[in-house]
Amino acid sequence: MRYSTYKSIYEPVYAKTSESRTMYVKKLIIKGVKMPTWLMKMVIIALIIVIGCSAVFTAFADDEQWLSGDQVVVSQGDTLWGISLAHKPQQMDTRVYVEAIKKVNKLEHNAIRIGQVLVLPGFDR
Repeated sequence: MRYSTYKSIYEPVYAKTSESRTMYVKKLIIKGVKMPTWLMKMVIIALIIVIGCSAVFTAFADDEQWLSGDQVVVSQGDTLWGISLAHKPQQMDTRVYVEAIKKVNKLEHNAIRIGQVLVLPGFDR
């Protein structure tokens, strides 16, 4: 008996021929992909539209319209937290208002200087 049952069942198909495994896989892939040209064009156009729309929505998602608020001049001892506590709406979390102040004034850090003018974001109360 040349092959056992195990070998005959589990022996790869490409091993019986002289072609390599990569060539066998390439043939399977090429055989499996038979799509009409018009369908491929439609799929590509749909993908371009979806990707374009998502890029536009992502670009404009961060542009929130703030209501015009008051301005505050930073004096000695002021912090963003203290300014937020004094000017935030009553129901709003102080951390959220601090981040809104940083966003409106384009601050990357919590550091503020004496004499700096901060625009306070306005919210509907």
